[in-house]
Amino acid sequence: MSPKQHEEILVTTLASGHRVVLPLHRITGQQPGPTLGITALVHGDEPLPNAVLRRVLSEVDPSQLKGTLLVMPVANPLAYEALSRQTPLDGINLNRTFPGLPNGCVTEQIAHAIVTQFLPQVQYLIDLHSGGVFPTVDYVYLSKLRPEMSHAFGSPLLYVGHGFKGTLSGIAEERNIPSLVVEIGGGSMMDDVYIDRGVCGVLNVMKHLNMLDGTPQVTVQQTVFKELIYLHPHVGGVLYPEVGLDQLGKVVSGGTLLGRILSPYTFEEMEIFKAPFARNYMILVRGAITRVNPGDFVYMCANADVA
Repeated sequence: MSPKQHEEILVTTLASGHRVVLPLHRITGQQPGPTLGITALVHGDEPLPNAVLRRVLSEVDPSQLKGTLLVMPVANPLAYEALSRQTPLDGINLNRTFPGLPNGCVTEQIAHAIVTQFLPQVQYLIDLHSGGVFPTVDYVYLSKLRPEMSHAFGSPLLYVGHGFKGTLSGIAEERNIPSLVVEIGGGSMMDDVYIDRGVCGVLNVMKHLNMLDGTPQVTVQQTVFKELIYLHPHVGGVLYPEVGLDQLGKVVSGGTLLGRILSPYTFEEMEIFKAPFARNYMILVRGAITRVNPGDFVYMCANADVA
């Protein structure tokens, strides 16, 4: 049997006859060790992590691997096809739906399939995300069960706060599977930089778990923050950023103008965004002029004074 296998998990069949299947790539090492599961595209508008996994799968040599690598590069194929955060058939966010339902709507069935057929096979989990089509993001959630695994990834900023209800990582940690949630890149800007960092981070975690020889290459000063504010618009329009991608991960002063929303029809200023804390780590930014709708992610700021 080849050490590299491609498998599928059947979820359901649509009215069109289309089979909803989840792809799995399995690399079995020649030496014993743990099983690390990695997922991407839980949100369909976050393609960059998929590119990270393509590189990881090509670079991991089974002869040098201890244990098993189990990769799900597209966790929500219907949302990915629509380039949407939600599944278009039912409008549900998969990463608020775990553990799902076996006889529920499509998103609930996808969640149930992942929890019952993928998660029991793994001892550790990395769930890769990005900022999506327009925003760019850069931080890592701190695992409650194994925080040193989060540090090993090598991100400069780590978040110790509570995640949202119904996430894959939350269910995994409830089941005693240490889980690392990575938010990296997005916005179709600096893709090569963030892909390189994502690949290095995954390999760092594998070294931390003794699945690969060597020690994690963490070359940045790491800061753990615990207070985070999401800035969402109340109105739709065109966002003109005042703080750009060059400030991602840096500190800006309270009251700094981050961006403004203008009407694309009258060009009047409809809403402005200012940095909420006295000192703010910029966690998510929009690096270009983009359209926004009410409730979109436009900026994320962390309180630097309690980091």
